Amino acid sequence: MSRLVSRALVGMTLLLAGCDSSADTDGYKQVDCSYWWSRQPLFDDLRPSAGLDAVQVRGTREQPLSEGPASGSIASWGQACATATDIPACQAAVEAARPSEGFHSTCYADTCAYHFLLTTQGDQVRTHSTPASVREVLGTIDTEQEAVLMVYAMGYDFLCYDVDQGGVKANADGSFDVIGFRGIQCDGDIPITQHVFHVPASGEVRELESHVLQGGEETCGAPP
Repeated sequence: MSRLVSRALVGMTLLLAGCDSSADTDGYKQVDCSYWWSRQPLFDDLRPSAGLDAVQVRGTREQPLSEGPASGSIASWGQACATATDIPACQAAVEAARPSEGFHSTCYADTCAYHFLLTTQGDQVRTHSTPASVREVLGTIDTEQEAVLMVYAMGYDFLCYDVDQGGVKANADGSFDVIGFRGIQCDGDIPITQHVFHVPASGEVRELESHVLQGGEETCGAPP
């Protein structure tokens, strides 16, 4: 038996073995979303670093830039440009913001989109494109939504109506545990996997466990 075939069989065995397991969700609650069917968590309950006027989670636009702004606000805290001396210039900089990279990227065909944080402080408009820079913006992680945002910035998704794939729990020591998932239901090569993370006040995210919830479905949505 070739080494390649052996690895494939081992991987398939592990996949099948993990499909019946999942994390203990006792004490968790569903991640808050703007609508119950949404996969986009709310991020309005933030306590960011001192001095910031606003924090926005923004997503890049998939259409050509000529058809709209470079990015759009998905969720926000505070009021952008609230203390700017040149408010129109600050607002223009916000609308033009589009860093060359970001987190939580998604690609369809030849088009990719990603998210980033945008902050304003006086006339200064800055973008933050990595989990490390998100942690700097948030400072101490002291709300559930901040803990979820840290995991979101690492590229994990949330089903906001299913605690098995979108849950958060506050611990007695001030830390949080967060459940997210990865995978595409309609892709046979990408199973749905549940991931459980521990997020302390320092923001250093650590994965506690993971489980394969279900395999992908190659025929999902395919015509009969």
